[in-house]
Amino acid sequence: MTETAVTPEAAVSDTAFFEELDRVVAEGWARIHTGPFYRHVREHGADRELYRRTMCQLWHYIQHNPLNQAVAVLGMPPGRTHLIRYAVDHSLEELGHEKMIEHDLRLAGLLDEPLSASVPLPATQAFIGWLYYVSLRQGAVARMGYSYWAESSYDQIGELLDHLRGDLGLTDRSMSFFVAHSTIDAKHSDEVRKALERNADTPEVRRQVIEVARTSLYLNAALLDNVLDEYLASRSAA
Repeated sequence: MTETAVTPEAAVSDTAFFEELDRVVAEGWARIHTGPFYRHVREHGADRELYRRTMCQLWHYIQHNPLNQAVAVLGMPPGRTHLIRYAVDHSLEELGHEKMIEHDLRLAGLLDEPLSASVPLPATQAFIGWLYYVSLRQGAVARMGYSYWAESSYDQIGELLDHLRGDLGLTDRSMSFFVAHSTIDAKHSDEVRKALERNADTPEVRRQVIEVARTSLYLNAALLDNVLDEYLASRSAA
């Protein structure tokens, strides 16, 4: 089978799409970096309880990523084998990543009880449910708007990792979810971009990808803010 030639019009369209996607992602991260959670860490530092609460909520939603990635193929035409294979393979590679969080909290002496005994916060539940909604209603390509930034987020959390190292004395070994995970994500990030180049082939699908990127970053910010609210409330009640 011969590859379809890329026309100049398509190339320009690809460029404009990724420029807009990158702009939306940059704006989303900027809101997170200037939001309540990052401001608190910047002004007061990180402490063990805030770290534990944050990782607990990440654990709750990360474990659903392989599942919502897998169900995203349900509405795909069987003939789109490349897209289906990408989504299923990526789903398998995401399995068990929450175990890194358990490992990190255990090394830090912060895993006193199973994380499964805790309840996800409202913002976390909303994030989990919304990702299933996107996967089931819009499909695998639209969901890549979330994967596009999530698989390259390591570069955006450097300030937070510096606080974890400096304020809590954590090492790279005890931050495997962030540090070791970044090597896996670098490979996935390149794969997501290539999958978008191949499959985000209509204006409507591209619009969906961009909106998923925008909304998922908004919900990620809401999760962090919800963690901070609960943390501050617990300190006030103590």
